[in-house]
Order: sequence, then structure tokens, then C-alpha cells
Amino acid sequence: MFCDLHMHSTASDGTDAPHELGAVAAAAGLAAIALTDHDTLAGLAAAAEGCAAASIGFVPGIEVSADPGAVKLPSDEPAATTGTLHILGLFVRHDDEKLLAIGRRMEQTRHQRNPAIIDRLNELGVNVHYDEVLALAAREGTVIIGRPHIAQVMMNKGYVKSIQDAFTRYIGARGAAYVRRDRLHPREAIEAIHHAGGLAVLAHPVQLKCGDEDELEYVLARLADLGLDAIETRHSDHTPADVQRLEQLAARMNLATSGGSDYHGTRKSIAIGSQRVPMTVYERLRERREA
Repeated sequence: MFCDLHMHSTASDGTDAPHELGAVAAAAGLAAIALTDHDTLAGLAAAAEGCAAASIGFVPGIEVSADPGAVKLPSDEPAATTGTLHILGLFVRHDDEKLLAIGRRMEQTRHQRNPAIIDRLNELGVNVHYDEVLALAAREGTVIIGRPHIAQVMMNKGYVKSIQDAFTRYIGARGAAYVRRDRLHPREAIEAIHHAGGLAVLAHPVQLKCGDEDELEYVLARLADLGLDAIETRHSDHTPADVQRLEQLAARMNLATSGGSDYHGTRKSIAIGSQRVPMTVYERLRERREA
């Protein structure tokens, strides 16, 4: 039996409605899933109902964006090239006021950032408008509007070949139209997740873009000091070698492990359940949370 503890719905930047995920998971042969939308708890109640109807175990979650510069070694590189730091909250309460407040704060930063990205794209000759982004989000029933929606409009209009192409060339951390937004200190993210009764899990560590193993271990140690509970060792961006070394690091640092596909529906070519995460991972996380 397998689980998938990292996925997204239309409550952030996925294309499946939260209540549909239980049926999708059942069709993929999964026994449990976690919904971890970006900076929002909005889809959790509907996802829980859908999973109950499909007899799928459900983990309420969230994915919070934090500032990697707060825990990485000082670097001469520009901030935009230091990678991304996302922290999953698993087993969180969907009505926790501290996490809800973070969601509102992050939503406001997106409202400021998105038009700024559009302005930069227009300066580069990419003729897209924010009204088109809002219309796309409305058709999908999306609550959180972010860069994937901008990328989708760019692809629909033929400016890029794929979502990834849009990020690589234009709106990713090294892209020509990148705009940095306000990010939380990881301490705030971890404390809010714990306040909501959840476990704090470092998502896709390879996206931190650490220079070497020593820097990765340094970052993990600092996050552990802040209360990190687990590392996402299995992820669609991780090679088998990545999984092995991350699981060794987790064992050495007394951190639990987690794993998931980072499924976004049709927006990305990642299949739900593709990481084949054993149910023992889910059980151990649940036991750690209860302890």
C-alpha cells in the first residue's frame, strides 16, 4: 500500500478541485494522501469529505514558502539564485488562526507581486495582461493566484512551450521577469505549523540548491534547531541517489521522512502516486505527531 503526502488542488495552483482528489487517489491505488496547497487551508474540508467518500486516508496539510537566506551559508550570489525553501505542514488543523493569518499575509504579497511580473513581461515584449490571468483562475475555481497561472497564460498565447519553459526563461528565480516577494523566516513557518498541531517537513530539499553536502547538512541542522520534524526524501525532483543520501541524513539527525509526488493535476506532467511512498511513512509520521 502506498501514500502521496504532497499535492495541490485548485485552492492554490493545481487543476483538480479538492473534493475530487479522493477519487483520483483511489483510482491510482493509493491508501492515503495529503493536500498541501500553497499558503492556504481553503481546500482541506472539501478534500477530507472527498477522501472519506472514497475510503482514502486524509492528511490535512499546507506548503509554506520561507526565506532560504535565513538558514543558508552567506553567499556572494544574488538572492534570486539561492534556491527555494518550502516547508510542508502535515496533520494541521484547518481552522488554526495563526496559519490562516500567514495565508492572508502571503496572499497579499502575491497580489503585489503578480502585477509587477506582468509589467516586466510586457517590457520584454510578452503581451499578457493580468485580466487574462484572473480570468484563467476564475475558470479553474482557483483561490490562490500565482506564477503558474501567469505561465499558463503565456503558454496559451504561444510565448512559451511549457510551464517549465516559462519559469526557466521568464518568471523563475533566474528568469528575466522574476520579482522576489516577501518571504517568512522559517522560524515563523515552523512555529505556525506547530501551533496548528502539525509536523513541519522540509519539502524537496534539492530545490534549496545547496552548493555541496556540507551546506545541505548545515541548512538541515539550522532548521532542526528551529523545530523541523522531518525531511521530504521522496519527491519528483529527487533521483534515487538523492533519496538515499537524504534518508541517511534524516536518520543521522533524528528527523522523520516523508514523500510525495507534488501532483498539480494537468498543470504538470507528474502523476499522482508516482513516488510510491510506502504507507509505513504515513504511519510513522502519524505516530510522531501523536507523540
